[in-house]
Amino acid sequence: MSLSMTQRRNTIREFKENLGLLGLTPADLAKYFDVDERYIVDIIELRSGVLEDPWIIRNYLLRKAEERGVELKPFTALVGDHHDYWFLDGVMIDAGELQ
Repeated sequence: MSLSMTQRRNTIREFKENLGLLGLTPADLAKYFDVDERYIVDIIELRSGVLEDPWIIRNYLLRKAEERGVELKPFTALVGDHHDYWFLDGVMIDAGELQ
């Protein structure tokens, strides 16, 4: 499954807005995931080429929001339980590690 251009634009905007709401930067995520900051930017701009990466970042942001009591802008394309999508590797997403 691929996203439409509108869904891609919205998802990229949602990632950026939610990072702002949490006071996080791509550099913060890079440090947490122990990856290069450029890779984080590629993920939040949907250019990583790994379908699971945005879900890993999304889940991290949702956990941080819950911990901090912050209400995020809802994701409109990355919705529901990732296990329900046959084309995603749920085990990889559950591990929460970026390659």
